[in-house]
Amino acid sequence: MVILEDIGKNYDNFKMKNFNLKIEKGEFVTLLGESGCGKTTLLNIISGLTEDYDGEVYIQGEKTRGKSPKEKGLSMVFQDSLLLPNLNVEDNVAFGLKMMGISKKKRLEKARDVLKELGLGGFEKRHPYDLSGGQKQRVSIARALVMEPKLLLMDEPFSALDEGLRGKLQKLLKKIQKKHKSTVLFVTHDRNEAFYLSDKIAILDNGKLAQFDTPLNLYKKPSSPFVAKFIGINNIFTGKIKDGIFYNETIEFPVKFSEAEKVCLALKSEDLRVTLEEKTDGNEGVFKGIVKDSSFKSGFYHLDIDIGGECIEVIQNRVEFPIENHMELYIRYNKDNIILI
Repeated sequence: MVILEDIGKNYDNFKMKNFNLKIEKGEFVTLLGESGCGKTTLLNIISGLTEDYDGEVYIQGEKTRGKSPKEKGLSMVFQDSLLLPNLNVEDNVAFGLKMMGISKKKRLEKARDVLKELGLGGFEKRHPYDLSGGQKQRVSIARALVMEPKLLLMDEPFSALDEGLRGKLQKLLKKIQKKHKSTVLFVTHDRNEAFYLSDKIAILDNGKLAQFDTPLNLYKKPSSPFVAKFIGINNIFTGKIKDGIFYNETIEFPVKFSEAEKVCLALKSEDLRVTLEEKTDGNEGVFKGIVKDSSFKSGFYHLDIDIGGECIEVIQNRVEFPIENHMELYIRYNKDNIILI
């Protein structure tokens, strides 16, 4: 178990105070947020690269302040592979074990086993200059895993790779992490990567923990408009509810929530459907709107529709009629799918 307790750190234009987080043994946890939100600050504090901070970091019940990464039981993987150019692949992977005094026979056996798991069997005698970017990063991951760390820190390890290769390595990492039951703290600004890899995600906002939950719960129950917007929910409305109707200065629509003077609601784009008919069933509501923009990307239609002073986004994989800009249509929604934030 890894515990961050009341962590604090100040810079000229950044302040983190009383930051708390708990990572269970074997969990894959991701720090997710925009640049400057505190992800790297936390990673530096945990690793020991930053020593001047408030609070405490515990790894398996022990305080880590003042200890080296080796003493803490940490391994790290960075965006750059940082392999030793004068060593071949298996010696790069086994280097940490060598520093621990492990015999050559045993450390090379362990290195070769991990390399096979990462699809690099047969690459043992190659040097870093013979490897592609993806292969180098797999060697870097092997070098970290072979140490059997108490905590594996990964700082945007796939961000420099092309999309196709990044997806393959994400899939491989997820498989190996589950097999070894490794405890991982991963840093990224890519929410799709975070949602795919993680058991839990910590969303950071300017040094604060905005929400810490499973990917599914983040998607279904975002705790704030910031979290909802950050995970890709763009239809967010602020207003009042009275007599089963949500309204603000520009729109109104029926909901199933109790009366409220100030409320924030969200509608996921993929929960909406466009139609040419206004007809709905008893649990549905409908907006009338005009198409402002439309596109087709990765098998889905993306529509921006003006519903009378507010713009709503619709994403769906199938449309029964041709879509043109400036055309009038209706947007149907299920009242049960509205999120109360």
